[in-house]
Amino acid sequence: MFLPHATRTLLRRVSSGARRAAPFSSSSSSSSSSSSLVDNPNLADLAGNDYLYHIGLNPAQQDLRTLFGDVKFVCLGGSVNRMAEFAETVADELGEHESISVPFGMRPSPIGKTDRYSMFKVGPVLISSHGMGQPSMSILLHELAKLLHYAGADDPAFIRLGTSGGLGVKPGTVVVTTEGFNGMLGNTYDLPVNGKMVSRPSRMSADLVADVLRAVETRPETSDLKHFKDVVAGGTMAADCFYEGQGRLDGAICDYEEGDKLEFLQRAHDAGVRNIEMESLQFGAFAHRLGIRATACCVTLLNRLEGDQVRAFFGRHYSYCMGGVR
Repeated sequence: MFLPHATRTLLRRVSSGARRAAPFSSSSSSSSSSSSLVDNPNLADLAGNDYLYHIGLNPAQQDLRTLFGDVKFVCLGGSVNRMAEFAETVADELGEHESISVPFGMRPSPIGKTDRYSMFKVGPVLISSHGMGQPSMSILLHELAKLLHYAGADDPAFIRLGTSGGLGVKPGTVVVTTEGFNGMLGNTYDLPVNGKMVSRPSRMSADLVADVLRAVETRPETSDLKHFKDVVAGGTMAADCFYEGQGRLDGAICDYEEGDKLEFLQRAHDAGVRNIEMESLQFGAFAHRLGIRATACCVTLLNRLEGDQVRAFFGRHYSYCMGGVR
């Protein structure tokens, strides 16, 4: 599968100390060189006593610099089980390096609180589930950004790994996100803040997207994916609803016809959308606002122009999911 090989190559280069040789450039078009992970002068008032409530860590109580200061990659996915399995895969792949450490044990184990998210660390790779939907993703991103800020992490790359519904692409295709789209097919994430609407553009790191695509082109393990064009770059629409917000006909409420759905999905495709999920719009806006290098790599489980339900049998569904996550 694509992401195991491409991601393994990048992680191995960093873990062996070749940070400058890694294909991730530090001159991303989304201002990666000016990334500070946070932009909030009020944090100084906390004097380092900032309880990160949802992940259960506090720089006043834990040595975050020792635990997380070496983080170069932040890999996020919705499912707890898939990210736990991904952590095991990363541990297996990087385990031959003596410098690789796994906090609190020989194998990856959850760090901090686990009632909302499950977080793991293997060497320079921080791995966490983010739940479903943009609000859940937003909470985690705020706390992870502060965590890595307090830890003194240097320009980590954030990558969302997950599943999605494809748009004009065959099931099993991995979409590398270039920009986020909202349900009105705009490119802004709109958030009410203190009674006023704040709009932020959702843009991913062009350099990071190019690095992922370059890995597909150059790695011998990905020759089949390259030949069959199973990896594409494109826009990702993030909806706040799995059913109506994505134009599905099979929810408990449906006040539109199939023709309305197909007309909208075709407009989305024509605008550059290649897959639909529920997080990348906010993810891209958050990262762009702070100058964090980020992209999403999501496998498609179906082509939404052909239907609404995921009909793949278990084995194929599992291979799609783990292909996207790894």
